Amino acid sequence: MGQNLKNYRKYYPLHHFIFYPLSLVLLVFSVFKIFSFVDVDENLFWIWIAISAVIILMIVLSFMLRQHYALGLQDRIIINEFKFRYFAMTGNRLENSTYHFSDAQIFALRFAQDEDLMEMMHQTAQNEWSPSVIKQNIKNWNADNKRI
Repeated sequence: MGQNLKNYRKYYPLHHFIFYPLSLVLLVFSVFKIFSFVDVDENLFWIWIAISAVIILMIVLSFMLRQHYALGLQDRIIINEFKFRYFAMTGNRLENSTYHFSDAQIFALRFAQDEDLMEMMHQTAQNEWSPSVIKQNIKNWNADNKRI
């Protein structure tokens, strides 16, 4: 089965199906402990508040760090691949063309097959399509199976 609008998202099993669920279970447990010690022992109450805060911080930081560098690098690669693809198809640099796309539009346009790309670029520029509209108008989806 090829990539399309409905299945283009990718999951990282270690993070999405093991680390985050376990972290959420720990968070729920620690919040439960907070409420069980609220009127019983003030010291344990504050200890569980601190533990909950650390778990929340751990979840947020792990999500941010896991994606920050990989996605930044991936964005640069996609833009350069798109520019090279445009050059290979036209013999001209994209920077010297009349087309001026946002990064998000380039990220969406990359899914169009070569035979549809120039028309998609023209339609995008003419109609100021958003990335989601671009993806919805792709007839022949060009899979990106190597993304992070």
